[in-house]
Amino acid sequence: MFGDRSVEAVSFDSQLSIAKSQLSANVQTTEIVYNERPAQTVETRTIETQTVTGDEREPKVNYDRLAEFLNRVTPNVLEALDESYGTDAFDDYEPNTDEESVAGTRLLQTIKTTGGSDSQMKMTDMCWSIGGGTLVVSYGVTQHRTWCEHLSKIVLYERTRQGGTFADEPSKTLEANGCVTAMAHHPTEPSIVAVGLFNGDVVVWNLREDASSAPATVVCTHDDSVTGVHWNARTANGDVSLLTTSGKDGHILVHKMTANHTIARAFKRLKVAKEHDQTESSRTRSAGGTREARAVEPGSCVTTFDFSSKDPMFFVVGTLSGGLYKCTMDPVVPTVQGDDATVDPVIAEYERYEGGSVTCVRCSPTRSIFVAAGTDKEIRIYDFEKHDCLHSISSENTIIGLTWMTWNRDILATYGVGPKIGLYDVTDGRLVTNANFESPDRQNSSCLCVDPNENLVAIGDTRGNLEIWKVPRRL
Repeated sequence: MFGDRSVEAVSFDSQLSIAKSQLSANVQTTEIVYNERPAQTVETRTIETQTVTGDEREPKVNYDRLAEFLNRVTPNVLEALDESYGTDAFDDYEPNTDEESVAGTRLLQTIKTTGGSDSQMKMTDMCWSIGGGTLVVSYGVTQHRTWCEHLSKIVLYERTRQGGTFADEPSKTLEANGCVTAMAHHPTEPSIVAVGLFNGDVVVWNLREDASSAPATVVCTHDDSVTGVHWNARTANGDVSLLTTSGKDGHILVHKMTANHTIARAFKRLKVAKEHDQTESSRTRSAGGTREARAVEPGSCVTTFDFSSKDPMFFVVGTLSGGLYKCTMDPVVPTVQGDDATVDPVIAEYERYEGGSVTCVRCSPTRSIFVAAGTDKEIRIYDFEKHDCLHSISSENTIIGLTWMTWNRDILATYGVGPKIGLYDVTDGRLVTNANFESPDRQNSSCLCVDPNENLVAIGDTRGNLEIWKVPRRL
């Protein structure tokens, strides 16, 4: 099956090649071609306009028909103007759209209004004229140990230019025979100012009079210091103005001002009866008023009041013992015992400030609510028709005054013990933080007033410093 055999070897040559083929190639972009094409208008045209000279003719006017037309339309125009007066339709309108309209608060000016012999005087109140060109500032001593026998003053500062600063020196100074506790500018008559004094007097000045160093009209005298002054622009029949004042004697006096506010006639005499405040009988006698008046406290001590903007027949009264009362100008309750000429205006009571006094009450200019502050460092928001507090805001210091920002109707400014000025939105109670009124020279803030025409705020303190601030319209 197997056998041995020898075969001759066979060989072949290797085909391996060490030479490598190489090829060179070049890559180039295509040439770029630029093309310029000039553009030019094909046609121009010039047009000239010139008026044609004509003969001037004297216009023919039928004055009888013109007088007839004016007599026919004038009553309707005046009625429309009266209805539109005081409207807030353009309150949020800001014609200036530059950066100033959206900037923050800015201190425009500081005036040192007291010094030397007036070093013990503090700013007690201030008010703007209806046009905003005059700022009226009043003064009083920082503390009364006995009845008031001080001579104080009311000064007027005039604005130097529209929207600008004020003159450093007052344009006019009025003298008062007592420290000023409350003041109000007439809402439609720019020359009429009503002032309440610590000694109980209520006086009215006509600023147009040259000899204005003495009061033009002594309206009335409370048995204790005056705590509030308010102008009701017109009565129901629209013929005269009403001046309403309150005092620590518990009385709220209403006077009709006639003959260009030079004659005062008693209209109503109201008193918050002590039966509403059981703690009134235990309080100490007041240092204000005359010696005879201080022997008897005839009513619950009224510390503040304000009228509703929705129905001016109703107003809210705050008392020293913490009472908050809804009152009416036409009370139907029986007369106060022992005084047939005096009636009790209280028709309802709101939730009280237990253990504290009511320092200020301000009614909303647009809504049926009011805000109250007390010595317990609490700010409360009430509905006119509800007795319980809607919500409250706690403050670091005691609040002595509240002011509505007229161009931000839901923003409330607060001031009092300490230099801080607080701004709150009453719709939700939040603190408005994009407005800063900090000042290193301010001590305790004693008064604050908002210009009704421009976004300016005046702040006064117990050292007599007057500050003018520019505030943005949208806070």
